[in-house]
Amino acid sequence: MQLGPDARSNKSAISFDPRTKLALLITVNIIMMSGKTVGAEYVLRVVCTAVPFVLLLTIGHLKSALAYIAILGSAVFCEGLILPHVHGVLNLTLMILCGIISRFVAGYMTGWYVVRSTSVSEFITAMERVHFPYFITIPMSVMFRYFPTLTEESKAIRDAMKMREIGQSVKNPLTYTEYVLVPMMMSTVRIADELSAASLTKGLGANVKRTHICSIGLHAGDWLMIFLSVAMLIIFFLY
Repeated sequence: MQLGPDARSNKSAISFDPRTKLALLITVNIIMMSGKTVGAEYVLRVVCTAVPFVLLLTIGHLKSALAYIAILGSAVFCEGLILPHVHGVLNLTLMILCGIISRFVAGYMTGWYVVRSTSVSEFITAMERVHFPYFITIPMSVMFRYFPTLTEESKAIRDAMKMREIGQSVKNPLTYTEYVLVPMMMSTVRIADELSAASLTKGLGANVKRTHICSIGLHAGDWLMIFLSVAMLIIFFLY
């Protein structure tokens, strides 16, 4: 089972341990959501902005990396050059929109990288290495696999609607919502049951120590990333 539809194909020469990825994910989210735009915190925000871009390049997602930089760059450009010259409702609207993008997009893209580059086996093995309890690890492994599967299901629903030539117009939003929402709700229940059954079948709920065929470990690059994450958090909380 994989976290992402093409998790295995996203392996690259630069590969980090799942624990390193989670450390980067936590660091980016804390700094980007809470950081200010002045002083040392602004420098940390710039560094955290570059982290998802570099990570996406390591797994060969050039288009996603460029789209991320374009969206975030547009938000920063708007905050610096457009907001000071507009007033009233437009100023408030742009400020809220740019604030949401600048604070959440970096964390989202880092999480997307983690999902696309990590298999469930690697994730569970890493959580066992840090002695995470199973009642946290198992729901997280099921949850991470749930979203990519749900995305695939939504694509299948859209393809089925195209084949039957229904719901292609949004002139009637209630009808369109019905065509999309009802199958999605039914698929949601089925996917959750299937993933839970698959997890139990693989012995995730057993009270014995599991074996793993995947090989993970903290190497020099992982220790460097963890050190930088801890250092950035220390600077963030102290300054």
